[in-house]
Amino acid sequence: MERIEEYVRRDRVPDVVRFIINEENGIVKVELLAELLKRVTTLEDYQYVKGELMKCRYEVPDRKTKALVLSIIGEALFSSGDEKEGIKFFKEAMSVARSIGIEKWRAEALIGVALNMVRAGFYEDAFYLFIDAFEAVSAVKKRESVSAIRLFRKLGDSMIFSLEWVDSGEWAVEFLRSASEAYAEGGLEILSRNAEAKAVLIERAVEGDVGLLRRILAEDWLDGAVIMARYMPPEKRGSAFLEISFWLLANEKKNLGQQVFEDALSLLSRFRASDDYLTTIAFDFAKLGYPDLAMRLTKLIRSKEMLSKVLSRVALEYFRQGDEFMAKTIILAIPDETIKNKLLQQIGGGSNVGYEQGLPITRG
Repeated sequence: MERIEEYVRRDRVPDVVRFIINEENGIVKVELLAELLKRVTTLEDYQYVKGELMKCRYEVPDRKTKALVLSIIGEALFSSGDEKEGIKFFKEAMSVARSIGIEKWRAEALIGVALNMVRAGFYEDAFYLFIDAFEAVSAVKKRESVSAIRLFRKLGDSMIFSLEWVDSGEWAVEFLRSASEAYAEGGLEILSRNAEAKAVLIERAVEGDVGLLRRILAEDWLDGAVIMARYMPPEKRGSAFLEISFWLLANEKKNLGQQVFEDALSLLSRFRASDDYLTTIAFDFAKLGYPDLAMRLTKLIRSKEMLSKVLSRVALEYFRQGDEFMAKTIILAIPDETIKNKLLQQIGGGSNVGYEQGLPITRG
């Protein structure tokens, strides 16, 4: 894909098309042309690549391949803004896949078409194609148990893989529960339980349960936390990513932790968390040794009382780190005069300002 993008940037689309059409694998060829179609920037190039892509539908050796090729073309057209024609190809792909008489071929075709429909955002249509595939594999199981196990595994894996494009928590749960059932039918109990566990996590995420996300991070289950954060309601997502950022920093993954913090801050600027929550986690970032991140959170705190508490804590951390100038600068910005004067006296007097070192890093 990087090579395709480079050709597009250098305005050499005909060159990359000539390169692609020499590809012997028909599916790979249509996939490359489809990706190219979504990247071209001029109408002339679009029409040229589209013409080459359309030829691929006549080069298929069987109906299973035809259904997949039609769905790839449909997704490329739909994603490129040619929605009406894209839907036409999707409908034809579904019709061809469902008409295949041999169950295992039908199942494979339905799975492939479903994945491309998920990519285009047609979750419901894709879901029912997966269900049709499940029924086809169940028919295979009666005669060819080994083939059925392989197909149940492929079906389950495909439904989980499809979550890469599913931004609806409710549909994500549906796909995971169906994947769990497919794995169970194939005798793959561990995979089945894992899929069900992820479904439960997403259900809790949709409810905005940041507390559960915090608890699973305490158990070092980062993947589960990331899944939850992705499907949190917008007003909770910023807090969820803050929790993940804190965990990453606490586990010495500084660069990634700071990147996630930036994402969290962007979300919180649009969907503010409560002052109580922001105060608590700002304290935690300061305790962890990141007063700069805690300081950035103060811009979101509206209560002067809570702002004063956080600024005082941030100032103490800068002082502990040896940056007396920054500490005093922050103290001067504290709205509460009593807290401000007390801290200035403590720092000016050269005391240890009551900072307790060696505190355990926990998230309550």
